[in-house]
Amino acid sequence: MSELRLGFIGCGMIASAHAAAVRLLQEDGLVRLVAAADPDPAGIERIASITGDVEHRFADGRDLISCDDVDAVVVITPTRFHREAILLVCDSGKPLFAEKPLAPTFDVVTEIRDAIVKTGITCQVGFQSRFHPINRKLRAIIESGELGAPMGYTLRDDQYWPTGAVVEGHTSWRSERSEAGGGALLEHSIHSCDLLNWLFGPAVEVFAKTRSVFGYSVEDVAALTIEHASGVVGNLVTIFNGVQGREERRLEVFFERGAVEITTDFVVGAPEDSMLIQRPGEPAERIDVVELRRQDFASQGLDPDRKVWVYQYHAHRAFAEAIRANHDPSPTVQDAYRAHALVEAGYQSARSRVPASVLQT
Repeated sequence: MSELRLGFIGCGMIASAHAAAVRLLQEDGLVRLVAAADPDPAGIERIASITGDVEHRFADGRDLISCDDVDAVVVITPTRFHREAILLVCDSGKPLFAEKPLAPTFDVVTEIRDAIVKTGITCQVGFQSRFHPINRKLRAIIESGELGAPMGYTLRDDQYWPTGAVVEGHTSWRSERSEAGGGALLEHSIHSCDLLNWLFGPAVEVFAKTRSVFGYSVEDVAALTIEHASGVVGNLVTIFNGVQGREERRLEVFFERGAVEITTDFVVGAPEDSMLIQRPGEPAERIDVVELRRQDFASQGLDPDRKVWVYQYHAHRAFAEAIRANHDPSPTVQDAYRAHALVEAGYQSARSRVPASVLQT
């Protein structure tokens, strides 16, 4: 197969990170961005300034999906527009890369999941955190059993409020329930919900509390106690605050014979990146995260010294290579469904003030 010809539906802020990833993949000869759709021509022009000229430009995503020169579609619109675009891609039969969250409400997530499964299209969902070298190292430690079984964890996820009233020039749809469906838990920490399922197995029960300190119609604080089918229990605290320049995830995992503490950010190689491993009777080992990144890249056949800062590079690379090899990409739509089910149980618990089961179907 020659290079995969991509089309972007949605050319907002997050699309710029996807475009940066595609630019690197174009240098590798794996993909090429041939089309973009957005009602705002300036958005398309911004994407083209990153990837190089975009041959086909559309105001409507329908036209992009039907374009014969587009092999696969990347949906990066605001969340409330995902359903229409994704169902149209299902009808087209083309491979799909869909940003998270899949939809503002769980019933629509289920509809999207069912449509993708029914049509059998190739689909990968944008849970890029799985591709971070530090997260991959933690998963390897869990799978190896070198520290014994994981017992529990605590995860703190904080970010500035991604809305115009807090960050000048930012879009504001994420602070409106009618458009986003949820706040810090859904729009931000669904990444963490997927990561927790990936590390510890599917969650089965949640007890949660939420707050709306800034007064928006969605939460800016959520605190969850989560139980997994594996028996692992943990806490997730997610925050949207007013501190620009701080976007950090801190995860501490406690094992039978050790503890691991990791910190990551939106980008690979961020100043916040760190990893510490504590074993019985030994000084804490602080991992060289630069060397870890080099080794991780080399293990994937990549230049270990290449400057790759966006998670999306690895996600889009995995998507293109899955299509090239004719196998299912990962994370799948079912992985996304499980993350959404965890979020939904959190919201149910916060409303009812009692624990809620996580739907497993």
